[in-house]
Formats: sequence, C-alpha cells, structure tokens
Amino acid sequence: MRWVKIAGVNLSFKKNIMKQIWFKKRRWFYLPVNPMGILITFLAILFLIPVYMAIVRNGHSVSDDLYEMFVYTTCTAFWWKWIEEKTS
Repeated sequence: MRWVKIAGVNLSFKKNIMKQIWFKKRRWFYLPVNPMGILITFLAILFLIPVYMAIVRNGHSVSDDLYEMFVYTTCTAFWWKWIEEKTS
C-alpha cells in the first residue's frame, strides 16, 4: 500500500488498482476485451453520430463537412487511443 499526503491528510490507495486489461493490441489496432473497453468504444461512436448528423445538416459543401468532421474525429480518436494505451 502506498500513502499520499493531500492537504495535510494521509490517504492510502493500492498501487495496482488499474491493472485490469480493457484492450488488447493487435498489430496497429486495439480490440476491446472487457465490458469497460466495449463501453468506451460504444460511447466514442455514440458521441460522434449526432456530431456528424449536425455537421451534414448544416454543411455547405462536402469539403466543408469533411474539414469539420476531421476536428471532432481526431479529438475523439486521440482520447480513445489514450485510454486504450493506458488500459492494455
């Protein structure tokens, strides 16, 4: 057990609390192998669906739509990959 002092209070926590594997790396991709990994993947996709619908509904051209989709997709993919790397 490890002790941490925050604001004058000693807190203890287990060092290996996040050793549960949510994703497994397969070549260039990570595959969810735990219900939490599946949930994170589902939530990332669920977030992007209404974003894409709003972009397409309000877009003026295909290139404009793709430019806006790129911003949201890369941000979501970055955080999704960060979670994958930390829990694989």
